[in-house]
Amino acid sequence: MAELEDQKKFAELLSSGVKSLKLHPEYKISRIKNEKISAGQSYLDKIAAYLGVSSNTIKSWLGQMGQKYIPGRIDDGKLFGIIWIILEKSDMNIQWFTKILETTTIPVIKPALPVWVASCLKKAKTLQNDKTFGAPLDEDIEIVMKRLFDMSNYENSTSKEQPLIHNLPTRWSGNFIGRKFDLEAIQQWMLSPSPVCLITGWAGMGKTTIALEVAYSCTGNPFGESIRADVGWPTFNCIIWVSADWKGITFSDFLNTIAYQLGRVEQINKSINEKRFVVRNALANYSREEPVLLIVDSIDTADREIHEFITNLPQGVKVILTSRENLNQKYREVFQEMATIQLMGLEKAEALDFLSYEVHRYLKTCNSPNKREKMEQLLNISPEIQHQLILATAGNPKAMALSIAYIADDDIPAKQLIRDLGKAGYSLLELFDFLFGRTWNRCDEDTRRLWQVLCFFSKPPDEESWAAAAGLDARNFRYAVEQMRTYALIQPERIEGKIHYFGHQTVVAYGEQHLSENQEFKKEARNRWGQYYINYLETHLKREQPNSIYWSYLLGRDLEQMKKEWPNILKVIKWASETGQKELLIELVTRISHFLSRINLPLRIEFGLKAADYANQLGKNTLEAFFRIDTVGWALMEVNDSDGALLQIESGLKILEQLNSHHTDVYDLKVWGLALKSKLFLKVGNSEKAEAILEEVKNISTTPIIQHRVLLVRGDLCLLRRKDEEAIQLYEAANEISTMYGGEKTIEAYFNLGIAYVNCNEFEKAEATFNHILYDKNKANQIELIYYHYGIALLLSRKGDYTKAQKSNQKAINLIDSWEPTISIRKEVELLNEFIENS
Repeated sequence: MAELEDQKKFAELLSSGVKSLKLHPEYKISRIKNEKISAGQSYLDKIAAYLGVSSNTIKSWLGQMGQKYIPGRIDDGKLFGIIWIILEKSDMNIQWFTKILETTTIPVIKPALPVWVASCLKKAKTLQNDKTFGAPLDEDIEIVMKRLFDMSNYENSTSKEQPLIHNLPTRWSGNFIGRKFDLEAIQQWMLSPSPVCLITGWAGMGKTTIALEVAYSCTGNPFGESIRADVGWPTFNCIIWVSADWKGITFSDFLNTIAYQLGRVEQINKSINEKRFVVRNALANYSREEPVLLIVDSIDTADREIHEFITNLPQGVKVILTSRENLNQKYREVFQEMATIQLMGLEKAEALDFLSYEVHRYLKTCNSPNKREKMEQLLNISPEIQHQLILATAGNPKAMALSIAYIADDDIPAKQLIRDLGKAGYSLLELFDFLFGRTWNRCDEDTRRLWQVLCFFSKPPDEESWAAAAGLDARNFRYAVEQMRTYALIQPERIEGKIHYFGHQTVVAYGEQHLSENQEFKKEARNRWGQYYINYLETHLKREQPNSIYWSYLLGRDLEQMKKEWPNILKVIKWASETGQKELLIELVTRISHFLSRINLPLRIEFGLKAADYANQLGKNTLEAFFRIDTVGWALMEVNDSDGALLQIESGLKILEQLNSHHTDVYDLKVWGLALKSKLFLKVGNSEKAEAILEEVKNISTTPIIQHRVLLVRGDLCLLRRKDEEAIQLYEAANEISTMYGGEKTIEAYFNLGIAYVNCNEFEKAEATFNHILYDKNKANQIELIYYHYGIALLLSRKGDYTKAQKSNQKAINLIDSWEPTISIRKEVELLNEFIENS
C-alpha cells in the first residue's frame, strides 16, 4: 500500500492528470452505453471500470468529495493503474509522474531513470481483454517510455534488473599518492577466483581512500598511482558502495542500498526478511550476465546479519571489505580463497610525495599570510626533518594531514610539533592521543562531557538525548556543541524536523578512550543515559489506565516516536543486558514488553528471560512472575514453542503461590496465568483441560484488564466448538470491558470476533470487525496486516470468491515469511491456502 503523505497535493496532481484524459477519444463523455465497459457513461466511470473500483472512489482520490475524504493510502496496483492510464492516454510528462509519487511514501529516484519508471508501471493493475486485472504489456510500456524520455532507440530493459552504474562517493582528494604494491595486490585479486578482499589497518591509514580509488579505477577512471599499475583494471558495470562508519549500519539499510542500485526500489519499504531474499536473487540474476563489485566500508561496525549475507553471496559478486579489525580468521572459515591487504604506513618516497601534496593543497586555500609563511617553511625544511615527521606519524596519512593543519592553525613552530610528535610514539592510541589531545586541551569541560558520551548512541543523537547523557542544561549544551562544530568534531544534520549530530569514527573513538579513563563520570553518564530512555518510554508508552506496574504500558498510542528512537533504545537494553545492569534492564523490559510484541518476538523472549533472572536475583518476585507468564510465556506461545511456554507459565504460577494474593497485581496475575495456560491447551487441541481451567477462573472477580483476557479465552473455546453466537457475545463483552481502561490494540480480540461473524454469515459485521484490527490504517504494522489479510481471505472464501481470497491469503503468507515465520497463525493460513486451491 502506498501511504499518501501530502493528500491535498496528491489530489491536485491526480486531478490534473485525469482531466487531461478528456481530450482522448476513449474518454469523451458518451450518451450511449459503451458495449465494452458497462460501468457507466462518464469518463470517470470508464476509469473506475478499468481499475475495478467505484467512480466515488476515484472522486475521493481527486478530492471531489472533500479533502477529508481523500484516503490515507491507496493500493499500489490501483495507484499505478490510474497513473498508467493517464500516461498512456494523455500528454502528461515525467515531471508530473515524479511529482505525484513524491506525495506518497514510494521512494523516488531523481532524475527519473527509464528502468525505474518502467518497473513502477509494471505494478499497475488494470482491466485486460480477458476481463481479468493485470499489468500492462511490455510493448505498451515501451511505447510510453519512448515518449516520456524521448528515446528513439529505447530498448525494453524491464525484463531484468538494470542497475545504476555506481553510487560511489566523490573522491576524497584531487590525487591518489602511493600504495603501489597494495594496488597491485588488489589488481591480482580482481583477476583471481577469490570472492573477497579484506583491507585492514589502523584508522587514518587510508583504507577507505584506497577502496574508493580501486572502485573508480574499475569504472574506467583511474588516476595517480592506479594509472601506472602494470595490469589493467577490470571494468564493472555495477559497483555498489555501502558505508558503515562508526555508527554502524543496519541490515535493512544495507539491503536498501543494494536494492536501490539494482533498480529494485519497490523493496525499500518492505520487511527485512522479504528484502533479504529478493535482494540476493536480484544480485544473482544480474551477476549471471555482468560481474558486480560490492564494497562495504567499515564492515567491523556492521550488523551480524550483514556478515552472514556476505558469506552467502552468489557467484559473480566480488566483495571488498575495509576494517580496522583483522577479520581474516572470521572469513577464512567460510571462504576457501580470500585476499587480505594489511595497510601499513606509507613508504618514505610515497610519504614525502603525500606531504608535499598536502602542503601545496593547503597553500592554495590559505588566505592568512602568517599561515602561508608556516606552510612555506614546512616545504623548505631539510629532508632529514621531513623524514622525522614521517617517522613520528608512522607514515599514517591522516596523522600527517592533521599535523600540517596544526602547524598552520596553532602557534607551535613546525620543528617543535615534529619533536612533540616524535615523543608521542607509534601506536594508534598514542598517535591520535597527541593529535586529538591538542583539541581536547582547548575544549571546555562541558564540551569534553559531550565528546565522551557520543559513543553511547547507535544512531546520531538529538539535543535532548545527548544533553541528558552528558548532564548539561540547554544553554551549556548549545555552547559546547558550537565549540565541537568550530573544531570540526561533529556535523549537524536535520532529520525529520530535528537536528542530529554526526561525528567521525576517530572522534568517537577518542572520546570513548577518555571515557574509559574517567570511570566515575562514565558511571554517572551511563545512569543518566539509561534514565533518559526510561523517561522516554514513560512519555511515549505509559497510559493513564490501567494503573499497574506492568499493564500501564499496553499499546494504545501512536508509536512513531518510539520507532524513530528505537535503535538507541535497543542499544540501552543490550548494554544493560550484557553488563548486568539488573535494575535498569528490569525497568526497561517492564515498559517495552508490549511494544516488542509488535516488532520483534525473539527480542521479547530474549530480554524477558534475562529480566526474569535478574528479578529473581533481586527478590522482585512479582515482576519475575510477570516476565515469565506474560512477557515470555505469551511470546513463546506466539512462536509455537508450546513446551517452553508451559514451562515459563507454570514457573511464574509457582512464584505467585508464595506471594500475598491480596496484592492486586499478584491476584490478577494468578488468574491470567491460569487463563493463559488454558489458551495454550486450546492451541495444542486439548479443549477439555482448557475448559476445566476456565471453569475454575471465569467467576473470579478481577480487574477489567484480566476480565478482558479471560473473556477472550472463553470466546476462543466457544469458537473452537463452533458455538459462534456465544463466542460473539464473549468477544463483544471483552471489547466493551476494555473501554473501561482506555481500550487495547488487541489483534486477536477483533480477529476472532470477525471469524465468529463469518461463521454466522454476517459478512458486513465481519468486514467491519477485521478493519478494527488496523488500529491506525495509515500506519498499520506487519502483525496487524497478517491477521487482517487472513481474516479477509476467510471472509471471501466463505462467500465463494476464491480468486480474491487467494490473493489476500497470499499477502498474509508473504508477511509471515518476512516478519516471523514461526508465528502460531502460520499453519492456519497455509491450511486455508490448500483449501482455496482445492476449491
